[in-house]
Amino acid sequence: SVRYLTSDISISQMQSLSKSGVVVYQEWANAMGIDSKIEELGKEAKLLWVGPQSADRIVLYIPGGGYVNPITDYMIQFFHRIQQETNKKMKGEEIAVVVLDYSQFPSTFPTQLIQLISAVERLFTAGVKPSGLTLIGDSAGANIILQFLSHTLHPIPEIPPSPLSTRDTMNSLQGVCLISPWVGLNEATPSHFQNDAYDILASRTLLYWGSAYVAKVPGFMHHYIKVSCAPKNWFDGIGKLVNRVLITAGGSEVLLDDAVNLKETLAKVHPDVNIDIEVGAVHDEPILDSGANVKTLGRVAYVMIDWL
Repeated sequence: SVRYLTSDISISQMQSLSKSGVVVYQEWANAMGIDSKIEELGKEAKLLWVGPQSADRIVLYIPGGGYVNPITDYMIQFFHRIQQETNKKMKGEEIAVVVLDYSQFPSTFPTQLIQLISAVERLFTAGVKPSGLTLIGDSAGANIILQFLSHTLHPIPEIPPSPLSTRDTMNSLQGVCLISPWVGLNEATPSHFQNDAYDILASRTLLYWGSAYVAKVPGFMHHYIKVSCAPKNWFDGIGKLVNRVLITAGGSEVLLDDAVNLKETLAKVHPDVNIDIEVGAVHDEPILDSGANVKTLGRVAYVMIDWL
């Protein structure tokens, strides 16, 4: 099980057992009979195309993994299925998923933020409009999206500006979807204790990974990586950046409080923020179903498809 594989093992040991994101993607594409399309972004980041680059609308997926694990084949497969099912309901438009392959630990903030900035800039340069771009991230990937929005609203002079703030006209992104968002990193909330026995990720594992990441980030930058550290008005103006926000979480996951608290924070400054909590579900459950070879997409997956 995921819990067994991630417990009582060091980050370096776990990483030594993992294939790179590029290798995982290439093996998945070969198995599916799909031509792999990889774009080098520099800064050790890459775009891995699941759908056609010529699509009308793009979903940029930033995968989770605790900042220690690259993407898995079942994560790619899940978003391939989301792409297929969404295109069935699209009228006159096509949607395509592209995955950001980013640096893992020991790289920490702002490396992943800079890589996401580079990815969005590349897509805009290729002709993708903000209104045709949706960002989706699960777990740590959701955290990177929050870093990106924070940097757009509160630019850090030492790193490249956000592509959203450098456009001649401030167009909003089509949307942002945050699946089982990892917000607290090294902070335990009540759901860490209430759900620890039920989730596929142990609270202590998440706190171990999160503490390793946070330890390398200066304290005065923590509000970029941990929403709980940010001032109350931190996300004021987010409505100008994103048309709508969807958050999903499992009712039995350790990070449930992260999702609920984030929804409350964003809903105070944005009129279209929704949360879907699946009773009894664990961390990343919609995506994990693909890893368990579940043949049909679950309810939450169709919530995402309808939202797209």
